[in-house]
Amino acid sequence: MKNLVFIVLAVVFSFVPVFLAQQNGIKAPITKVEVLEEGVYKYEGETKGVVMFDHNMHVEVLDGDCTSCHEGEPATIIINDMASGHGLCSSCHDQVDDMESCNTCHSK
Repeated sequence: MKNLVFIVLAVVFSFVPVFLAQQNGIKAPITKVEVLEEGVYKYEGETKGVVMFDHNMHVEVLDGDCTSCHEGEPATIIINDMASGHGLCSSCHDQVDDMESCNTCHSK
């Protein structure tokens, strides 16, 4: 019986790093799945659900200053995992009080 308990615990604990890596999501793929209307994009991630991005609203809030997000000439920004999304967006969104919760951008 002790051996069975040990085996069960060993199996459970062997999956903990895999579970935590998925929850972290740093390398979890994220894919643009839909353009809802001109300038509004829907992304789906494997671990944190859906993120909606409204380019039009960002242009308006930033008074057309594209340099906040785009280097040089504005071009398509590729967001293909959580690290690239957070790396780009967090510099501004960390300064906004209502952005402290993951659910502000992510919905399951």
